[in-house]
Amino acid sequence: MPVRSSLFDLTGRNASICRTCLHIRQRTVQVQQPWIAAYSSQVPRTRTRSRTRRQGRETGFRKPTESELLSQLAEAQEGSNDSPHTIRFFEQDGDKRVELQDDGSFEQSLSGLDATEFKESLLRMKNALPSDQEKEAFEEVMRGLGGSSWDRIRTAEDIEQMMSGVDNYNASLDAEIEETAMQLPEDIRERFHLAMAEWLPKIEDGAVPQRNPVPQIPPEPWTINQFKKITRLNTVISKVSRDMLRPAGLTEKHVLAVYKAYHAARRSLASNWSGIPINVWDFLWNIFSANSKINKQRFAHVSQLSRDMAEAGATLSYPQQLLTIEALFVDGWENKAIENWKRCVATLGKESEETFQDFWELGVRMHCRIGDLEHAESATQRLLANHADPRILLPVIQTLSERGTPSDHEKAWSSYRQMRELLGRDMNIKDYDKVVSYFLTTNQVENALFAFVDMMSDGSIDMKQLKRMPSVVANKFFLGKWLKRLIGAGDLDGAYTVVEFMRQKGVQAAPVQLNGLIGAWQRSGGADNVEKANDLAWKMIEARIAFVSAREAGKSIAYTEKNKVASLPPATLETFCVLAENYRTRNLQAQMGLLWDAFRDAKISPDAFMMNQLLESYLQSGQAEEAEKLYHTLVVEQGVTPDPYTFSALWKLVGINRFYRTDDKMIRNDIETARKLFAETAKFKSVFLEDGMDIQLSRKILHTLRRLKDPAGFMVALTTLKEHFKFLPTETLVVEMVLGTKKLSWDTPAQRRKLLLAKREIDQELIAWADEDMSKLEGEKRGVALYEYLQKKLWPAMSNEEGARSLVDVAKQMGVYELLMSKKGTTDL
Repeated sequence: MPVRSSLFDLTGRNASICRTCLHIRQRTVQVQQPWIAAYSSQVPRTRTRSRTRRQGRETGFRKPTESELLSQLAEAQEGSNDSPHTIRFFEQDGDKRVELQDDGSFEQSLSGLDATEFKESLLRMKNALPSDQEKEAFEEVMRGLGGSSWDRIRTAEDIEQMMSGVDNYNASLDAEIEETAMQLPEDIRERFHLAMAEWLPKIEDGAVPQRNPVPQIPPEPWTINQFKKITRLNTVISKVSRDMLRPAGLTEKHVLAVYKAYHAARRSLASNWSGIPINVWDFLWNIFSANSKINKQRFAHVSQLSRDMAEAGATLSYPQQLLTIEALFVDGWENKAIENWKRCVATLGKESEETFQDFWELGVRMHCRIGDLEHAESATQRLLANHADPRILLPVIQTLSERGTPSDHEKAWSSYRQMRELLGRDMNIKDYDKVVSYFLTTNQVENALFAFVDMMSDGSIDMKQLKRMPSVVANKFFLGKWLKRLIGAGDLDGAYTVVEFMRQKGVQAAPVQLNGLIGAWQRSGGADNVEKANDLAWKMIEARIAFVSAREAGKSIAYTEKNKVASLPPATLETFCVLAENYRTRNLQAQMGLLWDAFRDAKISPDAFMMNQLLESYLQSGQAEEAEKLYHTLVVEQGVTPDPYTFSALWKLVGINRFYRTDDKMIRNDIETARKLFAETAKFKSVFLEDGMDIQLSRKILHTLRRLKDPAGFMVALTTLKEHFKFLPTETLVVEMVLGTKKLSWDTPAQRRKLLLAKREIDQELIAWADEDMSKLEGEKRGVALYEYLQKKLWPAMSNEEGARSLVDVAKQMGVYELLMSKKGTTDL
C-alpha cells in the first residue's frame, strides 16, 4: 500500500477546527505518529483510526447517518467529562514558535491584528504621567472612550470601538467649545474663531468629524500582474500620506517616490482609468503640483497627470485647469495650451471667478512668449482695467524690446513709462533692474540710461526732454554707480556696452571701474569673457604707454571739437596686477614676459604684489635665476619693499625644494644659498605682522635647513625665529622634525608605529621638563617646552667650544649674529 502523503497533514494558519471534532479526535488518541512533535497543535492519529481509514478505502466512502453523528457526539461529551484535556495553540513565524495564551489569543492570531502594541502604548502613556491625580484623570478619560475594560483590548473590534469613542469624545469637546463661544460677545467671538480656525472643526448637525482615509486603488478589476505594480503604488501612497503629517511635510524624496511608482504602474492603470478613485487622483495632483523647490519637474508631471485624468474622465477644478494650461505650455505643447486658454475665457476668465487674474496673467505671458503681441496687449488692458498689478507690463516690454524695430522700441519705452506712472512710488529697484536689463540686452543703451536716470533721480529728470546730458549724469561718478550695479548683477556685457556708450558721449570711465570689470570677466571663467578681459586690459595698457610717450615727448593729449569721443583710461598698477595674476594662474609664460616688458614701458612703480606674481611665474616655468635677478632688480635697485609672500616664493627657489634628486655639490651650494636667503629674510623682519611670522613660512624655512642637513644653520634659524619673529613650534612640526618628513602618514602599521613611538618620546620629555606638573604645559608654555626639546634633539654633535665657534660663524653668515646678541637674555647660542 502506498505511503500516505504528508500534504494531508499540513494545515493552514487560518484553518479553524470545531470543538466537537477536537473532542472526537482526543478520545481516540492511543499512539502518536512518530513524525508529529509532542508540542504540535495537531491531534495525534491512532492505529484504530488508520485501520478504519484503510477499511473505508476498501469498502468505499459512506456518508454517516444522523444517528451515527449523534452517537459519536454523545460519546465525545461523555469522554470529555471522564478525561479532562487541554488544547495548546502555537503561532510560528519562520523558525520562531510562540505559544498563545488562550482561545482569545488564537482568534486574534487568526484575524491578523495584534492589539498588544496599542494597549502597551496606552499603558506607557499612563505610567509616564507624574502624579496619581493625572493618572486617575487619564483612566477616567480612557474608560469614557473604551469602557471599563480599556486596558484589556485584544481584538480589532476593541480598537475600532475605542477609536469610535475617541471621535465621539472629540466631537463632545468641540461642541462644548462652540457652545461656550456662543456665549461670548460678538467681537470677542469673532477674534476667538479666527484664532481657533486652524484646528477647530465646524460642527454641523451633530456630525462627528471623521479621519480621512488613505487613498488606495482597489484590487478589482486588475489582473494579478497589473495589480503587483498597483500594489507598489498603493504602498508608496500610504507611506507618503503618513509622512506628510509629520513636521517635515512633503519633501523632494516623497515626490520622486510617488512619481516613480505612478510611472511604473501607469501602463497597467491605462487599461482601466475608471478604476482609479477620485481621492487617488486628488492625492496625485497634490503631490505632482507641489512647489518647484521640492518638485523640479513640476510642470512635466502636471502635464502628464492632467492628460491621464482627461482620459479617465476626471473633473478638474478651475485652479487645476489653469495649472494644466501652464504645464502644457511649459512642457512644449504651446499650441494646445493656447487653444485651451482661449476655450476657457468664458469660464476661468470671468471677473467673478477666483482664477480671473491668474488666468489673464498667464495669457499675457504665453502670448508674449510666442510673439503674439496683439492678444498679449488685449489681455494686459483687460487686467489693468480691473486694477491689476501694473507689473504685468514687464513681459510686454521684454517682447517689444526683443522684436528689434524702432517702432517696437518706442512702444517698449511707452509701456515702461505707463508701468512707472501706474506704480508710482511702489516701483522698486528690482523693477528698474529688469527694465534696464531688457533694454541693454536688446542694444537700447539710451533707453537703459534714461531708465537708470529715472531710478537715480526718482523721476525728477526726464532725459527724453533734454537735448544734452546734464552734468549730474555726464560724469564718471554717475557712470561708476551704474557699472557697479550692473557688475554686481552679473550683467558684464551690459556694463561694457554702457562704457562704450558713455565714451561716445565724451564720458571716460575711471581705471578702477574698468579694472573691476576686467576682474569680473576673469572670475566668470568663460573663454569669451577671459578674452574680453584681456583685450580691454591691453587697450588700457596701450593707452598708458601712449600717455607716457606723449609726456616724454612734451606733448599733451586733448579733445578737439570735432572728436568728442573719450579715450579709454590708462592702465594702472592694479591693471597689471590683475592681468599678471591671471597669466600666472593659467601658466602663460610668454604673455607674462610681454606684460613685464609693457610694465617697464609704462613707467609704473612696481609693488610687492606685482613682483610676487612675476616670481611665482618664473618659479612655475623653472627659471630660478630669472626670479633671483628680478628680485635683485626690484628690491635692491628700485627699492621695492617685499612682503611675506615674497619670501614664501623665494624659499621655493632653493634647489632642495625644487629637485627630487641632489648631489653633494648642489647640497653645499644650497646650504650657502639658504643661509644668505635667511639673512635677507631677517633684514626685512619689519614687513612681518606684529603677530610674527606665519607658521607655514617658518615651517618651510626649518624643513629646508633640515633637509640640507645643516644642523648649525637650523639651530640659528630656530633661535632667531623664536626670539625675533614670535615663533613657537607646534607639536605637529616637532613630530615632523623628529621623523624627518614633511608629510605625516598613518597608512601602514609601520608608519603608525613610528608615529606612536615619536609621540610617546615627546610626551615623556615634556613631562620630565615640567617635573610632572602638567600646568607648566598649558598655552605658550607648551610651545616653549617643545622649542627646548627640539633644540636638545637636533643640537649639533660637537664639543661645546667647537660648537660655539661654529654657531657664531653661521650666525654671522646668516646675518643675525648682532641681532641675537642684542637680545637680552638670549643664551641659546
